[in-house]
Amino acid sequence: MKTLDYTEPVTFRLIIVRRHGSEVLLRSDESGWTLPCVKAPPSERLALQLTTELDRQFGFRAYCLFIPTFDSNDNVRRWSYAVLESFTQNDRAPNGMRWFSRAAFACPGTHAVEDIDAIMQSLAELDLYAGQAKAAPFGRSGWFRDLFAWAQDQLSPMGLRTNGSFRQLNGSPTFSLIRLETNGPAVWFKATGNPNRHELPITLLLSRLFPANLPPLLGVHQSWNAWLSEEVSDKTLEQFPEIRTWERVAIELAELEIASIGRSSALLGGQCKDLRLPRLANLVAPFLARMAEFMAAQETRSPLPLTIRELDFVGERLREAFAIHNDLRVPDTLGHIDLNPGNILVSPSRCVFLDWAEACVTSPFFTFEYLAEHFRHTKIGGAGACERLITAYRRPWRAFLSDAELARAMEVSPLIAVFAFAVAGDVWRLPDTLHRASDVGFLRSLTRRMHREAIRLAERSVPCSA
Repeated sequence: MKTLDYTEPVTFRLIIVRRHGSEVLLRSDESGWTLPCVKAPPSERLALQLTTELDRQFGFRAYCLFIPTFDSNDNVRRWSYAVLESFTQNDRAPNGMRWFSRAAFACPGTHAVEDIDAIMQSLAELDLYAGQAKAAPFGRSGWFRDLFAWAQDQLSPMGLRTNGSFRQLNGSPTFSLIRLETNGPAVWFKATGNPNRHELPITLLLSRLFPANLPPLLGVHQSWNAWLSEEVSDKTLEQFPEIRTWERVAIELAELEIASIGRSSALLGGQCKDLRLPRLANLVAPFLARMAEFMAAQETRSPLPLTIRELDFVGERLREAFAIHNDLRVPDTLGHIDLNPGNILVSPSRCVFLDWAEACVTSPFFTFEYLAEHFRHTKIGGAGACERLITAYRRPWRAFLSDAELARAMEVSPLIAVFAFAVAGDVWRLPDTLHRASDVGFLRSLTRRMHREAIRLAERSVPCSA
């Protein structure tokens, strides 16, 4: 679902269709007929918010197809719209609502209908997706029935069957994330489009190599670039306020990384990103040169843009940190640039890690830094809690590095971890990034964070081996 630029709840006018887009649901008000409306915060999972509010307010189940794209018609663009499809095709409309035939909109004088331009343009877009079943499979009417039929084919050999209950977290013509309930454990359907089509082959590879730390795969739909997996737990790490659960996750993360040692070729061949230290070191100069350009373009004076001298200082400390890692012979392992508590599932028996679009091969300690950064913001455990988390993570690594070596490597890791995060994508390289204020601001912010980490390193006077 498209991300909008504001975070306050806004009113969405819902264009709800059924019967392959031949009917649209309207509600009656004093001025005639208009679209049903719900409020939702666009910064959260929009599909989940819209479908949940629709069910709560009107007792009506539907699923999101797409956020329509309109022409320059100001009467349309001043409102927020979403196109949904009724889960059932023949139920009566809720009280105060009515299903209108699409043909009725061809004669606008027949009924007083607000939003007629938005409805007609959205129906035209729906027709367009009907002819793009491969390029945009989840924008077309009726695809949900195909999903349930396909999912049932995967589940039947295991004695499972869907019961019709679902929860849609993400919905767009090319991306989908849906939880389906069964007579046993729930299952998750996930599909990714560009630029994340590589998440499917990565997930297949990691599920085969590390089955203990990924959900069991139940089926693959190649033409949709989608897969079905078993729900290991309905609780993510962010739901656990106890330090001992975070310690357990840290240990299992270390064990997963250790299990991946020696598998770099397979991981890179499976489309994991190459963020190994030699490649990262080669990106320092071009990245900082681009950041100098972004700093020079900053129009506001607060926070102050970094100077060339300060950027050079960051580069020096980065090169020193790389040298320390090389001296310690820290092995390359599987990494996860987007590791956060929301994509770590915790069950009584194990932890599983999700959302591998940002999988990479890199130093193991960078991935832990991302987890530790989230932990610091939770305020769990009080004083000394972060040290407990670090100690738990180090425990499995003591078979490979001494305590002194681990301390030294992890002392310089925060700086490189921020740098790896910044260069993992291509946004910083693109010629037009300078004209996108949000991207430039974010990259400037990351570079300032690197500068602060570089200062901390200098204050600790971490020596670089000769």
